[in-house]
Amino acid sequence: MFRFTNDVYAKFKELAGQSGYTATAAFEKFMNCCVENGALAFPAAAKAEDVEAEARVMLDWLRKGKYWFYLKSEEQASVTARLLQLLPQVRNVQLKTEIEEQLKKSVKKGRD
Repeated sequence: MFRFTNDVYAKFKELAGQSGYTATAAFEKFMNCCVENGALAFPAAAKAEDVEAEARVMLDWLRKGKYWFYLKSEEQASVTARLLQLLPQVRNVQLKTEIEEQLKKSVKKGRD
């Protein structure tokens, strides 16, 4: 995800226009060049067992009443939100059911 300040975006849009491009077309051309030259790599999909390991840890935390954790950026993140993100990737039916049930309990308690 890219985020630009309004000033940076306005300048980019101006420069793109001078070259006969819209901002979107200029950005697409830039991204295509990056991909073609190997300067842009896409992350590999997480392995199911890694996703499920993370989901089990998050589920354990939620069961113990831990509702927030810290990311590497030192920002707080919601355990329930993370579980909701992981849920579609969990293949283990029993684990998926346990996560769903715990999330329902947490919502009933008014947590998060």
